[in-house]
Amino acid sequence: MALQRAGNEGERIAAALRERILKGELKPGQRIRQEAVAERFDSSRMPVRAALQQLAAEQLVVLEPRVGARVAELDAEEFIRIYRLRESLEPLVARVSAERITDAQIARVLALAEELHAVTGIPERLDEFHRVDRAFHLATYAGADFPGYLDRIEQLSNRAQCYRFAIVPGFLESDFTATIADHQLICSYLAERDGEGLGEMVRLHIRRTRRIAERSPWLHEPRPAGLRGRRY
Repeated sequence: MALQRAGNEGERIAAALRERILKGELKPGQRIRQEAVAERFDSSRMPVRAALQQLAAEQLVVLEPRVGARVAELDAEEFIRIYRLRESLEPLVARVSAERITDAQIARVLALAEELHAVTGIPERLDEFHRVDRAFHLATYAGADFPGYLDRIEQLSNRAQCYRFAIVPGFLESDFTATIADHQLICSYLAERDGEGLGEMVRLHIRRTRRIAERSPWLHEPRPAGLRGRRY
């Protein structure tokens, strides 16, 4: 029972830390002290260690011997790998989702698309854009009954989210216009249950984002070693 309670507590702590990382509240390179996390969640060290190990498996946290945990830093090569993986995997799942998705699930995607359109390209609403954009894309795949693939897509999406905070502020107005057009086409193909069209549109959309990012100075300029002086 004690191990089960520790496991449940670890999952709760992992979920809370994951949310803070995905919101950008915990920055790349920022130290995460186990004792501070345990105190914040009124927990023992065992669930905290389990939570950090889970986040390390998701590549959101790095565990360093005799140093501790820190939020994973950003790396240009990793960014390219993540987006190339997404270009290969997500279109396959999108095709299946389009064929099996329910009317209720389509309605949710369309509602998220409207919410996303309202915040796209507005600098002071970037946090909302990141949150809704991620939810929109994951909802698009809700019709696919591929738990293993969906878990992997969500993991890649979570890691990609950390990069979006660095990349999206550099988008041009034309980039946001193209993003809106892509989202509208994704909705159209999904509503028509056109798997081939949706899969190809998803692939082009992910590739467009990668190519926009590749022209960004962020990927080509040396960056400081994160925020290792800051602690959680």
